[in-house]
Amino acid sequence: MSLLHPYYLIVIIVLLVFSAQEVFGSRVEKKYLWYLGIFLILIAGLRKFVGPDYGSYVGIYAFSDQIDYVSIIYKALYLDPPNPFELEWIFVLINKVLLNVFNAPFYILTLVIAAITIYFKIEYIEENTFYPFTFILFIFIPGFFIGESGQIRQCLGSFIVYYSIRFIKSRQLFMYLLFIYLGAGIHNVCYVFLPMYWVARIPINKTVMLGSIIISIFLSPFEVYRIFGSFLEGVASDNMLVEGFNGYVDESATRLNGGIGVPEGMMAVLTFFLFFFDNQMKEKFPYYEYHRNYAVIGICAYFIFRNNPIFSSRLAGAFIGFSYIIIINTMYVVNDATKRLIYTFII
Repeated sequence: MSLLHPYYLIVIIVLLVFSAQEVFGSRVEKKYLWYLGIFLILIAGLRKFVGPDYGSYVGIYAFSDQIDYVSIIYKALYLDPPNPFELEWIFVLINKVLLNVFNAPFYILTLVIAAITIYFKIEYIEENTFYPFTFILFIFIPGFFIGESGQIRQCLGSFIVYYSIRFIKSRQLFMYLLFIYLGAGIHNVCYVFLPMYWVARIPINKTVMLGSIIISIFLSPFEVYRIFGSFLEGVASDNMLVEGFNGYVDESATRLNGGIGVPEGMMAVLTFFLFFFDNQMKEKFPYYEYHRNYAVIGICAYFIFRNNPIFSSRLAGAFIGFSYIIIINTMYVVNDATKRLIYTFII
């Protein structure tokens, strides 16, 4: 069996120590979260030939040199550019500036993207849970390896959107729309969050949650997402980034034909926490309802897109990333004995 590189083992040990401190002791100062963030930026940003998408992003970096700034501006305004390209405009602009203006080696790109992503990640986590180290520990493998060290475009775009939940809380519609626009300039999956400014505040109960999830499970084998036609098929086509995705997830025939695996298990766990702790969370945890609505949408989207491994991961996963914070936050609203049980499960 292979062990993780010592860099990652150091991170996990630090997370374990501070996690136990914040759950069973007192809240850890934010400066220690930033110290950890700087270390994560370095190991994600300075990696070399690590991650199935690495080669794809090297190719994009070289390709960006062929795109002129006028075409990037046209793309930003959603006009047909003189020199057409498929990638999102902000990501291409970052690549082009680093390459043309600074003549920077490729690792500077990964370093810059990691720094921006982890900034938004830390700010979002710090604002939305009392247990930031525990949350980072809980999602470290899928979050960090497939996030900052893998699918860096979707990870950055998603955390720009996650960060913007503060504008839903403060009812700043313009700022929310601006951040959706900026996030979509990195990865267009961010547009699926556009309605969440209104949807996040819709009151739902356990009956609505249960009915929505059951209907989604029933619709799963019918592939109703195909009604979107060539739009979804085009995004899921066999391009270099989709090929990169295949390096993360081994989709077996059994899995695609109705088998049950780890993703289904996590949907079941998340559903349990949603139903079992819903009342306590509504009473004691601020803005829990926003994350609950995200979670329900994510679970439903996962089952609706289940037969498409790209969309069950990328579209549904964008919402599910929000919802795992619910599992961590339940420790805040329960008694000490139940908190210890939940923490044991998380570890």
